[in-house]
Amino acid sequence: MSVNTGTNNRLIATKAVLWFLLGAAAVVVAVRYVRGLGLTTALTDTTPWGMWIGFDVLSGVGLAAGGFVLAATVYIFGRDKYHGVVRPAVLTAFLGYLGVIIGLLVDLGRPWNIWRPLFHQNLHSPLFEVAMCVMLYTTVLALEFAPVGLERFKWAQPIVRLLRKLVLPLVILGICLSCLHQSSIGTMFLLTGSRMHPLWYSPLQSPLFLISAIALGLAMVSLEGVITSWLYRRKAEWSVFGGLTRAAAVVLSLYLLMRLGDLGVRGMLGHTIDGSWYAVLFWLEIAMSAVIPILLFTLPGTRNQNWAVGWGALLVVSGFVLHRADVGGISHIAVTGEAYVPALTELATSLGIVAGLALVFLFFVEKLQVWEEPPEAPDLYAAPAFDPVGRQFIRGPWFGGGQRAVLALIVGAVIGLMIVEAQVASRSRYQAAPVDAPKTVQLTRLANTDGPGHVFEVASFVSTGMNEALLPALLIDSGGAGRHVVFEHAAHVERLAERGSCLLCHHRNVPLDQATSCTHCHRDMFEATDTFSHAGHEAALGERESCVQCHVEPDLAKSRPSTKACDACHHAPPADATLVSATLELGAGVAAGYMDAMHGLCLTCHIEEAAQEANAHLGQCATCHRSGFENETDLITRTRALLLAENDLNSGAPVVEGMSP
Repeated sequence: MSVNTGTNNRLIATKAVLWFLLGAAAVVVAVRYVRGLGLTTALTDTTPWGMWIGFDVLSGVGLAAGGFVLAATVYIFGRDKYHGVVRPAVLTAFLGYLGVIIGLLVDLGRPWNIWRPLFHQNLHSPLFEVAMCVMLYTTVLALEFAPVGLERFKWAQPIVRLLRKLVLPLVILGICLSCLHQSSIGTMFLLTGSRMHPLWYSPLQSPLFLISAIALGLAMVSLEGVITSWLYRRKAEWSVFGGLTRAAAVVLSLYLLMRLGDLGVRGMLGHTIDGSWYAVLFWLEIAMSAVIPILLFTLPGTRNQNWAVGWGALLVVSGFVLHRADVGGISHIAVTGEAYVPALTELATSLGIVAGLALVFLFFVEKLQVWEEPPEAPDLYAAPAFDPVGRQFIRGPWFGGGQRAVLALIVGAVIGLMIVEAQVASRSRYQAAPVDAPKTVQLTRLANTDGPGHVFEVASFVSTGMNEALLPALLIDSGGAGRHVVFEHAAHVERLAERGSCLLCHHRNVPLDQATSCTHCHRDMFEATDTFSHAGHEAALGERESCVQCHVEPDLAKSRPSTKACDACHHAPPADATLVSATLELGAGVAAGYMDAMHGLCLTCHIEEAAQEANAHLGQCATCHRSGFENETDLITRTRALLLAENDLNSGAPVVEGMSP
């Protein structure tokens, strides 16, 4: 069966948009595989699952539920009235699961390992069951739909007859696999209960996901039928869609009762009226996915109206897509405290995957017998575009479907490049700026004949032994680019001895270390560093059994705010015993950026010393930093620091800045 689409303007425009989205996504996905996830997502360690999981995977699985629901309706329950929409439903399900697989391939950090669950089974992981069901059910859907593609070939008739004889076993297997899969996704989120808002966490996640998938599948089949009927100007099967949506209303009512009843039994209904934006989001989701569609599908004034069927199905689909996104990530913000907004590259990728699958669906509809009653072919007569006698164009030259597709694809690719460039520009402000560890050197210190302080002459970088005739010192990072500041550790210890011990500066030490380097915790020049090691605490305190030592309140979410304070075990030094003062509000276990930490520590003393006339220069930035100086003379004059390159210091050696009072 071939559908004539040459004069269908609405189909032409739709395909152009789909090709455009596909072109943009192709560029983004290519960059994702070349440059990795960091550049093409807004994901973080706190929010490792984003739009690609919430929309492409979780929603894709739910939207594909129409395949097993319609197959069961026709082949198990014998409702032949709905036989005409089984093929589109199975095709939609098959493409939906392909979308899930593509989404996973894009989202996985190592997508080439996606085959591993087949041979390296982790029977204790719910993700293992999810992975196996996805692969097996996709195979079953391919076998169910295969006769539609093979029936036109004579050589394939034996295969077609065999597959049609196996249709009932395939349907039963598909129902089992899909039910397992739909429910096991909900089961998986039982493991993340401590990271979810109470309005979305539920011990009934498994049946709620399965029941909502059944309603979502019925609505998706109806919505797909309404949209494709409009696109191809064919009469929609309104009586069939009406029956499907009325059945969906029953399932939605059960879902709504279970959802609200569960909140009531667990004493969580108060969260629905607490005035938070989570309560607003909850009621928006409930209204879209259940309340309004139930009313549209059941009220006498609307249940027989075509518009109510179409809009109600759209609301169900949109509402449950929102629900999957809430469960998969949005509700976690209440616990993690880190907001997640999908990057443009993520949006482009998700829309591109949907667009590509939609184009495949339209291709099958136009080339195969997907519909039992295809649309009427339009009038094939069209005025000639070219007069062979006068050799003139009678009207504008026809721009064919292939040309339109290529043009839309190219324009989309250009926009995709622009999106990637915008993402690169936004990410450039947050590029990692790792700090160099201190370097040990030997130097000579001479009196400064031009003013107070001393000048340094670097003699060598220490590799073996120390020369007693020289002074040991450290070169500490001074903003990257290989530039360092001379820091005389021994001289500082001597001057500060009266005020205390090493705790003045080394306020935190790692186990078995007496004077941990600043760069161990303050690892980035500008960004804060999370120094907490969960695995290290587990190992030190007794593995899994140690959880209660920190997470003392079992009913609270296992997060930093609800955990026992770090100072309960790691005693902080007295305030007057350290020069360290926190200038930023950071969570426990989070170290400030290196620049903030060093300024907060060093400037405390330098400003005090600068109050004395002899050391007034210590209050100037130029004492340590030489950036912005016109030449070497200006550097020496303003900072009273001298850099002498020795024979053993090649051009790659660090630049030394600074002085000693």
